[in-house]
Amino acid sequence: MLWQVIQFQDPTGEVMVARVPPEGTAEIVSGSQLIVQEGQIAVFFHDGKPTDGFRAGRYNLSTQNLPVLSKILNLATYGESPFRSYVYFIALKTFTNLGWGTPLPILFRDTEFRMVNLRAHGAFAVRVADPKVFLYTIIGTQGLETSAALEDYLRKIIVSHLAQVLSEVLTTVVDLARQYDQISALVKKETRDDFAQYGVELVDLVIQAITLPTEVQEAIDRAAGVRAVGREETPHYAAVLQTDALLNAARQPGSEAAAGLTGGLGLGAGMHLAREMMAQPAPLRAPPPPPSEAAKPTLDEVRAKLKDLKSLVDEGLITQDDFDAQKRRLLDYF
Repeated sequence: MLWQVIQFQDPTGEVMVARVPPEGTAEIVSGSQLIVQEGQIAVFFHDGKPTDGFRAGRYNLSTQNLPVLSKILNLATYGESPFRSYVYFIALKTFTNLGWGTPLPILFRDTEFRMVNLRAHGAFAVRVADPKVFLYTIIGTQGLETSAALEDYLRKIIVSHLAQVLSEVLTTVVDLARQYDQISALVKKETRDDFAQYGVELVDLVIQAITLPTEVQEAIDRAAGVRAVGREETPHYAAVLQTDALLNAARQPGSEAAAGLTGGLGLGAGMHLAREMMAQPAPLRAPPPPPSEAAKPTLDEVRAKLKDLKSLVDEGLITQDDFDAQKRRLLDYF
């Protein structure tokens, strides 16, 4: 099939690069019309190599403006003999609102929660800054000939840099909010440098959210709430998660989970930890009603309770003030 008019129109405005014809090659003759839209550049390829480039305008292809014609078939001698080639149309505009995200969670080593799966998403904007480098690297080396494949490749670069930056600047997700600006700036810088080697300019990159697993976010929210109502020290967030597990196990005392979770701490100490960690601070609670004689603990029970509370102070799970308040409450029975 002879191609007498070669052009590519993109009504969607979303195509970065398009090949004409999409597969194989076209038979092009001298005198064919090449139409390049505003904001495009057209590059002829022959034998897998770029030859001549054309900016916006209408061109009557001849040996004068397409020297490859005479080089290939000496059309000056053989007239209308066709040659086989194909053309890439590259859009030079800025493409905005391109989305990126983590297809799989990023495994992050956290000082508070050990290993945490993080997800993130955002948007970015790019444009082809150097068509020649772009064609040699993205089209020639990477073999990415469709806009979808190109965008997917760029997204992978962003996610890889995000994973690297998180491991470099963040020690715990508890500090994520105050490190957000630094993380965004570093990811943008690293990504911009990487895009440039492909002839692509990163115009902007936005991290819209870095999300935590539900159980970790809930632990942070509860621990922050405990601090807000009067604790002097920041609670240990991992202890909050441990408390949740103990409470769940306590609801099913015959389960394997209950046996496994309380076996290491001792059932008594484990349940004391759960009750003390989840309790409101003593100074802010209404005083309990006087106990009946039947509910009054024995002296041995009080001693055991105080020993358990002292061990929690030694482990840093409650404060000395918490211990003193509970001690006064227990001694009020006598």
